[in-house]
Amino acid sequence: MTTPRPVQPAIVARAVNSRLRVGRLTQAGQAITLTQTDATTCGPTCLLAARLLLAPDERQAVTGELAQEMATSEPGREGKHLMSLLSRHQLRIQRAMNVRGLGILPWPKALGSTPWSVARQMTEIAEACALGCSRRRYTVRWVSDHGPAWGTEVASIREVLAGGLPVILVTGGPLVLDHDAEVDPTAGARLRASLARTPAVPRHYVLALPWQTIEQDDPGEGSVHIYEPSSGSVRPLDLTAPRDPHRPGPRELGGWPRVLAVVAPAGAGVREVALGAVLAGAVGPGALVVVVLAVRLTTTIADVVLGVGASLAMRKRPGPPRS
Repeated sequence: MTTPRPVQPAIVARAVNSRLRVGRLTQAGQAITLTQTDATTCGPTCLLAARLLLAPDERQAVTGELAQEMATSEPGREGKHLMSLLSRHQLRIQRAMNVRGLGILPWPKALGSTPWSVARQMTEIAEACALGCSRRRYTVRWVSDHGPAWGTEVASIREVLAGGLPVILVTGGPLVLDHDAEVDPTAGARLRASLARTPAVPRHYVLALPWQTIEQDDPGEGSVHIYEPSSGSVRPLDLTAPRDPHRPGPRELGGWPRVLAVVAPAGAGVREVALGAVLAGAVGPGALVVVVLAVRLTTTIADVVLGVGASLAMRKRPGPPRS
């Protein structure tokens, strides 16, 4: 029987040179940049990144699996084994999510992963994190990133990050991004420009990271550190900066111009807070609670309906990496 070669110290996950590096970080070739394994695994890769950053048990488990793989391997191949191992972890997370991708119904791998299954996984990660935090149930909030409430939504995201928990952003855009209509007068370019005016659909997941967890400074008002899984990059982005909704977006959002949903701990959302502030002087406390709860129920039902349609739209089309 072959005794596994010790893999010590345990692997870590850190933001190094604007990349999320996973490994032992003691010698060359021992660490890799964590990236999604295929076009459908951006969601699982964000979840894996959150687990590796927040859950010591996850890092220990990966370290143990790596030791088993290294038992019969030649020295110097640790990074390649780790890449293969983390790729399998992504697919394992995706399979576990998609079994109940729509509640009791499965979800096909070709369409990526639904926001609700991502939210369930984030809830489990928050419960198992090293912060000793109480139960924090993650939910999906569909947002308008160009409306008057967006600044308040961003402040809410930053508050969660300051508390040490990550937030997942669902990004997307129109069916076709308008790359060159201004410089290309052809009929094809005009058609693309027209398609770029179609409603935005979800295409990609990125992970907003707590700056203390990745040992970075607070990026400042309106800004967050974002892990983008197709490249493995970790960079700050001002979420309140104007973005053309028809043209390619920043690389931190996977090249998409819009933030369409936020997967974050549940609580009074921006809509409820704003409504309560408007009605506070017009109705009594009891009536105010009833109205806010009724609006919350109505918008939750609408979110589910919109989410089903949005998830169906998360399939492969020309454009930046998505899943």
